[in-house]
Amino acid sequence: MAGASEIQHDAGDVGDEPVSVKTWVVLNDAQIPFHDRRALDNICGFVDDLKPYGTIWNGDIVDCYEISDFEKNPLSEASLSQEVAIARKYMARFQHLKKKVWLGGNHEDRWRRYIWKNARVLTQLRGHDFQSVFGLRDYGFEWKDYGELYSLGKLHFTHGSYITNAAKRTLAKYGESVMVGHTHKLVAHYNRNLKGIHAGYENGCLCLLTPEYDSFPDWHVGFSVVHVDERSGFYNVQQIPILDGGVFYYGNTKIGGR
Repeated sequence: MAGASEIQHDAGDVGDEPVSVKTWVVLNDAQIPFHDRRALDNICGFVDDLKPYGTIWNGDIVDCYEISDFEKNPLSEASLSQEVAIARKYMARFQHLKKKVWLGGNHEDRWRRYIWKNARVLTQLRGHDFQSVFGLRDYGFEWKDYGELYSLGKLHFTHGSYITNAAKRTLAKYGESVMVGHTHKLVAHYNRNLKGIHAGYENGCLCLLTPEYDSFPDWHVGFSVVHVDERSGFYNVQQIPILDGGVFYYGNTKIGGR
């Protein structure tokens, strides 16, 4: 893939001098089993070519539909066992990366809420936390609970909780650059203060745009490639919108489609 070799050097050494810039791929809101399969499959092929250092899965990767508190379609075939199987398939596709982090979102947190609500009758599930059932350790993924932060240099990640103006509001909340999911939108909001320029990012989604509860949601399918200089902490975010059919462009390269 054109451009992949240059980025690959970022994650390794050039001659005897270590290069401090590492490349990461950031995904969120796939809401498996309601994921955009073509988009995710094309991203997996892209990652194989790009060879980034690591990946951050920033929440709502799975839906936990079966244990949701919301009204559910009784005809839906979505099940936790299906979500586990599909999530494991995609974790395996990222297994070769050096660093893998999964931050819980509000959908993953449905697991904890369900267990707590039914604790008296679910004592047999003790020890069956989300990470264990989905097999994160089997695939080398580090886990962070919903609401926690993970940082790459001067850029922080958390799934987020705001629905409107999330990039601006989360940036104001933390006072430093931050990327969230949750809104299913691609947004970048910049702010300058005495400490420099900071940004808040909303990182789109990777789910189908046909939810049960909205006939035409204003959602944006996409993800980000993030380059981070580990010496200075400075970073660069490339937000990548995904078009119909799971097609997207990276530099002068088209990924997916014919």
